[in-house]
Amino acid sequence: MGINGRMRLYIAGLTAIILIVATIAVVIITKGRNPAGEADASEVSLPSGTVTVTAVEPSAQEPASTVSPDDYSSYPLNNAADCQAVIDAYAADHGIDPYSYPIEITNLLMTNHETLDFVLHYPEYAGTQDEANYPGSIDMAGLFSPVRVPEYYQYDMRWGYKTYSGNVMAVSGGGPTALSMVASYLLGNGDMNPAWMAAYSENNGYTMEGGTSWSLMSDGATGLGIDVTPITADQDRIERNLDVGNLVMCLMGPGDFTNTAQFIVIVGYNDEGYEIRDPGSSARTSIRWRFDTIAPQMEGCWIMRIL
Repeated sequence: MGINGRMRLYIAGLTAIILIVATIAVVIITKGRNPAGEADASEVSLPSGTVTVTAVEPSAQEPASTVSPDDYSSYPLNNAADCQAVIDAYAADHGIDPYSYPIEITNLLMTNHETLDFVLHYPEYAGTQDEANYPGSIDMAGLFSPVRVPEYYQYDMRWGYKTYSGNVMAVSGGGPTALSMVASYLLGNGDMNPAWMAAYSENNGYTMEGGTSWSLMSDGATGLGIDVTPITADQDRIERNLDVGNLVMCLMGPGDFTNTAQFIVIVGYNDEGYEIRDPGSSARTSIRWRFDTIAPQMEGCWIMRIL
């Protein structure tokens, strides 16, 4: 065979080898893919058994927040920006103008996170509880008991939207809400709810700009049939009255309870401290308070009892 013949034979053999290698490579790659082009799970045999390794396609990055737009209670409320963010979110989701939330309502949420539901619904219900017969239509079931001083809160959605002293009860109604708890218990009358007491206060001139006059706790309470005695912040006298079932109304100045003024009711005491009713906060109501803590904040005290 000549040189040209051997060269042609060599080239033909090399070409055949390249085709065989290419075919094997294609088969290996094809077996690793399913008809849809997705990666299949492959099994790798190990001495301890068989481990399945699944190839996962990379996904888009998760959103920074996983909060459901309907679950507003899960929004953080750590600062003013957080509070404004949840209000804006609720307003956007419900077609509400965010400017329909007055600054007093936004501040209410910032100072008391318990008011979230009340604040979010403010544009929908503000002013709807101002009807003359509204107090009588409130269902007090589960709230009033003649054997225990009730816990009423001024931001309760049953009366918190009622206009009182130039604002809504949730903002300005601490006075009538506090007296409502006292009167309901001492007089055994569950109809004297906070909305009723707010109307009583306004109709008899016991309001002042943005709040309640001290006279509601003296003349106003007396007019309801409650015996009222003003006292100083005297621990022994307070506790002797609590021992016989009397209640103590207190006007608190700036401090643990308020930045301005707030009425609370002292209803009992034990070794852990005083049991109170704070119409502005269920969290503060749940705490026992030492006399030395609250006494410096007291700006007025009244013993309230039935003769």
